[in-house]
Amino acid sequence: MRPKQYGKIIGVQVYLELKKSRLFVGVLKKVGEKFIFCYEQKYLRERNAIPLGPEMPLTRLKYESERLFVPFTDRIPTRENPAYPDYCRTMGIDVNEDDPMVVLSTIARRGPSSFIFEPIYKDTFTAEDLLAFRHSLKLSVKEFAEVFDFSSAAITRVERKQSSGREILKRAEIYAHYPEVTLDQIRYRSWSLHSTKQMHIESLLKNMIQKEETGAF
Repeated sequence: MRPKQYGKIIGVQVYLELKKSRLFVGVLKKVGEKFIFCYEQKYLRERNAIPLGPEMPLTRLKYESERLFVPFTDRIPTRENPAYPDYCRTMGIDVNEDDPMVVLSTIARRGPSSFIFEPIYKDTFTAEDLLAFRHSLKLSVKEFAEVFDFSSAAITRVERKQSSGREILKRAEIYAHYPEVTLDQIRYRSWSLHSTKQMHIESLLKNMIQKEETGAF
């Protein structure tokens, strides 16, 4: 379904899902033989911030380990689970996939906690891709920024190639590749759009999801 995209995953972005919004928690990557997780500084100042787990309190910004951190390993289903092959098939990954970044951002993306894991891809998403994605949703720069929690000025600079905007492009690529994630975000930030425009975008995204599930792309 999307195995080529999964092959480009180099890390995981973590979000805390609240009733009406999401908070960007931090990033998990593997550098050499070490796993590194860094909390977002802004998240540490949030009133609603909670730690990923008791092993990773909010008293530190950065964590390093030669083993995957417990809050992440706890989210990965055991292969002994009879439903494990179905989980993999549904997400379009091989049942023998052993890259933790791929597994975490697919079959372990959602779990019993309120944390959501999203993939980080290699730098293949460009300013032109960002502009095309925004236009496909028929959103102004201001609307796009409010829906996806960006700065309008930052989006403008990236689209005009006045800034590399690497972090913006990484996040935008997730939304561009995953219409179901975009649909979630549109609903969470529904206050930022006129109801008519929101309904139009939701219809567009649902159609994309349906085509993807049936292999119509």
